[in-house]
Amino acid sequence: WFSGFFDADGTISYSIKNKYPQLTISVTNKLLIDVINFKSIFKGNVYFDKGQNGYYKWSIQSKEDIYFFKSYLLKYPSRSNKKQRLFLIDQYYYLKDLKAYSAPNNSPLNKAWLNFNNKWNKG
Repeated sequence: WFSGFFDADGTISYSIKNKYPQLTISVTNKLLIDVINFKSIFKGNVYFDKGQNGYYKWSIQSKEDIYFFKSYLLKYPSRSNKKQRLFLIDQYYYLKDLKAYSAPNNSPLNKAWLNFNNKWNKG
């Protein structure tokens, strides 16, 4: 159930916050009952966003919670193109730990980060 719901209403993305990349997995829906179960099983937070006529959003950002959710999706696979990004999570954390996102232009680390971004944006 969670895999199918994530395929339909979920996202996996990262953004740069305070000069650091932050990975987020989330699910949004108009009904609280549909997202609160994600928090019960996978931790994270649920909040109400008044935009777009209002919706509830569950999200996780901690590495531990993301790996726990990923392990669930490996057992009960995602069927959407979101699975491509799930397979890049290990590379994301590896490059983040190396601070590749802030490496000098044209350095090997910078090139690795740009290559990762190309793969990420195709998924």
